[in-house]
Amino acid sequence: MTIQEIQKTIANEKADAWVMVDYECHNPAMNALLGPKMLTRKIFMVIPKEGKPYLITHAIDTVYLKDKETKKNFDLHVYKTWQEMLELERKDLSQYKKVMMDISENGLLPRVSLADWGSVDFISSLGIEVISSQNVLQSITAVYGDKGYALQLEACSLTLAIKDEAFKKIRELIEKNGETDEYEIQQFIARRFEEEGMVYDEAPLVATGKNASNPHYSPTKESHSKIKRGDLVLIDMWAKMNETEAVYADITWMGYVGEKVPAKYKKRFEIVKNARDAVIAFLKKEIPNRPVMAYEADDVARGVITEAGYGEYFLHRVGHNIAADVSPHGSGANLDNYETHDTRYLIEGTSFSDEPGIYAPDFGVRSETNLHIINGELEVVAGLQEEVIAIMDF
Repeated sequence: MTIQEIQKTIANEKADAWVMVDYECHNPAMNALLGPKMLTRKIFMVIPKEGKPYLITHAIDTVYLKDKETKKNFDLHVYKTWQEMLELERKDLSQYKKVMMDISENGLLPRVSLADWGSVDFISSLGIEVISSQNVLQSITAVYGDKGYALQLEACSLTLAIKDEAFKKIRELIEKNGETDEYEIQQFIARRFEEEGMVYDEAPLVATGKNASNPHYSPTKESHSKIKRGDLVLIDMWAKMNETEAVYADITWMGYVGEKVPAKYKKRFEIVKNARDAVIAFLKKEIPNRPVMAYEADDVARGVITEAGYGEYFLHRVGHNIAADVSPHGSGANLDNYETHDTRYLIEGTSFSDEPGIYAPDFGVRSETNLHIINGELEVVAGLQEEVIAIMDF
């Protein structure tokens, strides 16, 4: 996103400027706009809705801010003492009535709440209204381009294929040995990812029955359960291509170790599937016509599961942002009105998971796909499971 595009967004939000504050390069948006720098003192980046942006920076750090690109995009307002820093803030920012800062309502969005309380409080004390930068912030940190999108599609295709291999591996080992276990299948998937040139932050999640009632249960070498005939199996797997701009695929599928899936598993999966598909239908309808806040999608899925009588067992948000990040959990808007109240808009060029679940004491069920907004419309990029897989007939 260019400075000019950011300024247009600031104006659209009816703010006079965006004020970012950072220390030792922790703010991802500032890092994206400045490029890699070895900055060691407190710094403010101020982007007004019009005119040249500027940095309020310590004299020691100016040695890293005099490159051609930085000087082209930013003026430097330099301080030496803390008193001079506060005076610069007072002098520079007094021209604004309303500024955006990296804060969120009630501190509910940690990926947005990057500005420290003291800095926000001082700027507010100058008589300036401070509002959240949440939408412009995600436009810098969560949007990816054509290459990222192509790499995401490649990762989704490979992940779906390896998912099939994993269920077939369960069948093969059951037929051969009468059983397998969660850890063995987890490691099989991990090896296949590596063989395909994919990377991941953590090994995939493989869970049977009651283990699947814990949304983040994951087997280890020391602690795992057997997989045998009659077991329900949940596989949650995520990986991306081994490139800087690569975007994750993140899917969850359900299988049953048998030739015919029992009615109790079919029925509960159908509820989860209906919730997943209700989100897709809602977003396909609404996104082309109006700005949609992320929490609205959570409300749709939660309504379906609650109406079916399982609302108390839907223990997590309906989806998380997916971006070009080290993990599948990106910095953009999450489909969430449960853990947080995510009022960020679902914007062009971003992806997110759609993964409603029911985590009852007897067994857990989840269905997860990935969605992407492109050309103003919603696209499903990671497949849709329509029924529980009968593993022994797969």
